[in-house]
Amino acid sequence: MEMRQPRHIICAVRGGPESRETVTQAIDLALESGARLTFFSVIDAEFLNHATIGPLSVVYRELNELGQFAMLILCDRAQRRGVQKVDGIVREGNVRRLLHDFAIETHADTLVMGRPMRSPGSNTFKPAEFDAYVTELERDTNLHVIVVRPPQARVNED
Repeated sequence: MEMRQPRHIICAVRGGPESRETVTQAIDLALESGARLTFFSVIDAEFLNHATIGPLSVVYRELNELGQFAMLILCDRAQRRGVQKVDGIVREGNVRRLLHDFAIETHADTLVMGRPMRSPGSNTFKPAEFDAYVTELERDTNLHVIVVRPPQARVNED
């Protein structure tokens, strides 16, 4: 199947150092194709319901402000590289559902996202779940999903 030039690219970012490669690839693709680029991040702090840290709404407000600041930095980086149409969106809730819904809402045709790495913390996806989710996204939203593996993961897999 021939891949046509994207018109709207979503770049899903978590914000950690492992997102660097994903962001770079999304910017490169937007530059090559002239597509609109939307950085997309989801804040999900529901696990804190079990902690005694105070009102969860305060945590979400702080995380949202941090996420908005990260989006400004990513948009600035893309614009400095020459991307003409770029924006950033932060949503609160379940990343699986929100990414799926956002793709439908925007009619984007391409999604660039990083493959989860094994880490001491909890990942949203286990490896097999991630692959199934990507397949579901492509089927349900007509997205072409580009999965970016961090450089250290490529070395470990080879």
